[in-house]
Amino acid sequence: MISNHRLSKIGIGTWGIGGFAKRNIDNYDEKQIDAIAYMIDSGLNYIELNIWTAEGHSVELVSKAIKKSRVDRDNLFLSQAIYSYTAPNLIAAKKELDACLKTFKTNYVDSLSLNEAAIASIGYEQVITWFKQLLKDKIIRYINFNNPSFERIIEARKIFDDKLFSIEIGFNFEIRENKKNGIIDYANKNKILCVIYQPLRRNRTALRNWPILIKLSKKYNRTQNQILLNWICSKGFLPLTKSETIEHIKEHLDSLQFTMDQTDLKQLDEFRPPNYIPPNPYWGVVGSGIRIDQLSNVFDEDFDNQTKTK
Repeated sequence: MISNHRLSKIGIGTWGIGGFAKRNIDNYDEKQIDAIAYMIDSGLNYIELNIWTAEGHSVELVSKAIKKSRVDRDNLFLSQAIYSYTAPNLIAAKKELDACLKTFKTNYVDSLSLNEAAIASIGYEQVITWFKQLLKDKIIRYINFNNPSFERIIEARKIFDDKLFSIEIGFNFEIRENKKNGIIDYANKNKILCVIYQPLRRNRTALRNWPILIKLSKKYNRTQNQILLNWICSKGFLPLTKSETIEHIKEHLDSLQFTMDQTDLKQLDEFRPPNYIPPNPYWGVVGSGIRIDQLSNVFDEDFDNQTKTK
């Protein structure tokens, strides 16, 4: 059973494995299995899972990749996420957890999380009671919250103490709202790991060719994505990456093989998209503006619309 202090600095994301919301019947399964096995054999031991992705086919492919790798299950940290799309009630959520345990032939997952919509749909008190029972029965080792509000983290910390091991949030070069809101600072202060989805905005950040990234890419003789991953990892965050090609996997791994000057890290910290006013985000199920998890997806169109007339 892997210690939470022995996690790799980069984790394996599974969005797009086997399909997206729906299973891709033309998916190149073997290529994805080989890629995930290579990541595992290369030392990446944190894997995010969810039954919703590709209608369960995603976790099946990850399971096959683990079997193909040279690493056994107890040396991997499996973090399962449950979403309201497929788990609108506690019965469905329990079925997803059971399905994951069965697929990986294990009696525990290392971390379990629900998104805010699932919590609202199931009922907050039921979720807390369920989490407590799962921890007591050692079916899960830790809990995680997906895109939680500041208030959610504080309350969960009071209830679960250090069993609230991590939060999964959006943070990248253009999107810093979880920093601005104080969520990241609170997590850091309380030793709650920030697991980052879309750290590279699915390669869209590099496509924008921000001058500072071009400059640092040349200075360190690294790709822009390597600069970005190095910067995020330097903060103690755990970014999730996904690739189907060995070349790109090696690129991600090599992002850990150099150290940037503090002055350069500061420049990256201080960057904000020029002449851009971010939309008002909201955390939770409903609110005015843009839901926090969608900020990375709407950025390009929003930025271009705001700046094309300036």
